[in-house]
Amino acid sequence: MGSSGLGKAATLDELLCTCIEMFDDNGELDNSYLPRIVLLMHRWYLSSTELAEKLLCMYRNATGESCNEFRLKICYF
Repeated sequence: MGSSGLGKAATLDELLCTCIEMFDDNGELDNSYLPRIVLLMHRWYLSSTELAEKLLCMYRNATGESCNEFRLKICYF
């Protein structure tokens, strides 16, 4: 059988980090609809409260040299 072209599924954390990192320093997206799709469809997997708690946890746990940029991107998301 040949490859179907599908990759492995992303975890929720990986999906959120990908969406967050798609924003530039000015809060603009690079022609990607993924963050919008995630925000529209998240209720299939978790409640809005759970999503907000997850993002708040990511915000609080951000560390390292670029943590302020990551936190700002979370706010943009």
